[in-house]
Amino acid sequence: MAENKNLVDVQVIRDMLYDDDGYVKEFSNASIQSFGEFKKHFKESLLAREMDELRRAGHKIKPVAMMLNLDQLLEMYETSKTYLEENKSTEELADLTQKMDAYCERVIAEFNELI
Repeated sequence: MAENKNLVDVQVIRDMLYDDDGYVKEFSNASIQSFGEFKKHFKESLLAREMDELRRAGHKIKPVAMMLNLDQLLEMYETSKTYLEENKSTEELADLTQKMDAYCERVIAEFNELI
């Protein structure tokens, strides 16, 4: 993950929201809340090995992640389901939650910059 390149493509958001600063701010606030909730639910459900809860968390964030081309988040989410299916070790699950935490924190920070 290149640290010098933003994960969130601001132009995609501006194009979608008619380049309106008010809409961009509103979208950013909603996204901060959504990614914060996803990060929490992802970690809890993965570590508890709750596939249904994990899918619910992913179902809520997937559309916006796809729209914003957050491919790495989508890949980690798909990996998490595979990890549960393969009964990976708790350490491997915890490592994946740490990577997802860091990724989501970076997305949240980028949305904070837009406000």
